[in-house]
Amino acid sequence: MIKRLTSFFHKGDKDSSFVLKKSFLALAVRLGGMISQYLFIFIVARLYGPKEQGTFTLCFTVLQLFAIFSQMGLDNRLTRIIAAHRDQADASIIKTTYLQSLQLTLTASSIWAIATFFAAPFIAGTVFSKPELTDELQQTCMAFVPFVLIGLNSAGYRGFKNMTGFMIFKAIQPLLSAILLLVLFYMKSNWGVVHAYTFATLGTCLISVITWWRFSKMKEGIYQPTLNWNQMLSESMPMMLTGSMFFIMGWTDNIILGIFRPSEEVGLYDVAFKLSTLSAIVLLAINAIQAPVFSDLYHKKEMGRLQNIIIKSNRLLFFTSLPLTLVLCFFPETILGFLGEDFKGAWIALILLSIGNFVNSITGSIGILLQMSGHQKQYNKIITSTAIGSIILNLILVPKIGLVGAAISSSSAKIIQNLLSVAYAKKNLGILSIYLPGIEKLKMFRNKNATK
Repeated sequence: MIKRLTSFFHKGDKDSSFVLKKSFLALAVRLGGMISQYLFIFIVARLYGPKEQGTFTLCFTVLQLFAIFSQMGLDNRLTRIIAAHRDQADASIIKTTYLQSLQLTLTASSIWAIATFFAAPFIAGTVFSKPELTDELQQTCMAFVPFVLIGLNSAGYRGFKNMTGFMIFKAIQPLLSAILLLVLFYMKSNWGVVHAYTFATLGTCLISVITWWRFSKMKEGIYQPTLNWNQMLSESMPMMLTGSMFFIMGWTDNIILGIFRPSEEVGLYDVAFKLSTLSAIVLLAINAIQAPVFSDLYHKKEMGRLQNIIIKSNRLLFFTSLPLTLVLCFFPETILGFLGEDFKGAWIALILLSIGNFVNSITGSIGILLQMSGHQKQYNKIITSTAIGSIILNLILVPKIGLVGAAISSSSAKIIQNLLSVAYAKKNLGILSIYLPGIEKLKMFRNKNATK
């Protein structure tokens, strides 16, 4: 099957075939992760309903936000340093970098966990106007340190180009959560979704620590600290800022919904948002392995081969995401109905979000292209401007039209960000990173007219 798809989409092109074959491995792991995530969503929706889904979403959003602040970009720095030294088998540098990063992130996440615990009544009652969230937010604080540690270990796997290790814990975490939630529900326990997720995070963290320590062979290296904390943070903080912008792009709508609308509406929107990402599953797999390919070809100045890979990868993305997008857009109520009758009210949001994800897919790995070609500062400006626009639009629309306004804001920001990035890449790199049927012929036609 893989050979047939490779032949159909790439017709003997070795570069593109390599990308596609590698993507299938990443896709398989990613698919397993998504199945476990959707299993967790299904159990929460069927057993607890939109309100509990919304409560969990708000707590999880706070967890992710403070996790970014706790990691301070050190996870991305760890990936970069391991990638640069893994071929030399320099265990000392890898061990030193990891342990220094571990010290900082454990300290920061502990501080954030304690601060959030005591600030929970203010966050729940004043920020979200939902005092009932206080207990769940305080429970979530138990997950801060293990959640950050899982992210750091996953970044280490990514540095070694072990994509299974990088992605597997994103599958284990919701799977354990789903199992624990079923046990708690049928035991008629007073504990709910947040408790199940917190204990699942602790279990996943334990597995992550054991497997990472064995895989990375930390015992073989010698701890030789060469940088102070200020030097480390000066390297990592710019990476944190980029991560923060992506967080704002992805989670602003949930936060603003939580501030202005009831928890039930947050739950409805979150389910629609997660279902809409089904059409982007292949893009997520391709993104996992495109970075080294883009970097290598760009720095070798082989722009023709780079353009060829991008167009053909995007063609694959178009033909795999289009059917899923059409299903989501034409049968939204039927799909949402599997989770319960109450979730059908999110059908308009599901359509709008699916359209945004489709545009995201057909523009391919445009963000990775700009970052790997040395245009990360310009890309950050695009992300920042669209993130600000998304916040403003959410603040205008959400109080008036709720989750539909959040969906309009999210999709608009995603479409504008991708199209601006495509335009920038075309103007400054000469690379076209979007696929629509006939676009290659149109490009050839324009080239012929230009030569006349």
